[in-house]
Amino acid sequence: MDLQATELGDLEDRLSDALDRLGELQAGTRVSSDAFFSEPFMRNHTEFDSFVAFYEHAPWSLTEPTDVQGVPRQALNDYVAATTDFESWEAMKTQAAEEEIIDQVVP
Repeated sequence: MDLQATELGDLEDRLSDALDRLGELQAGTRVSSDAFFSEPFMRNHTEFDSFVAFYEHAPWSLTEPTDVQGVPRQALNDYVAATTDFESWEAMKTQAAEEEIIDQVVP
């Protein structure tokens, strides 16, 4: 039995949007930390309800969420490993990006 799906315009649009977003992320487009690390992501993978809470509880002083980029990488990796499901900052960012793109494709 052969099946054929029609009316896939909505899926095609969502996939196109996800591919655009993937290109933006790969190109290094800056996005808000709160948008990138959504509340559901933070609740599911960290001890915190938001990215704001993540950086406010950090063992260093940050005035803005973007200041996290200036933290020595090993210190940031240690904090991530101690307070999240991830072993490193890169692993946390990669998972957040993957989940954001999947959320765009799968409603």
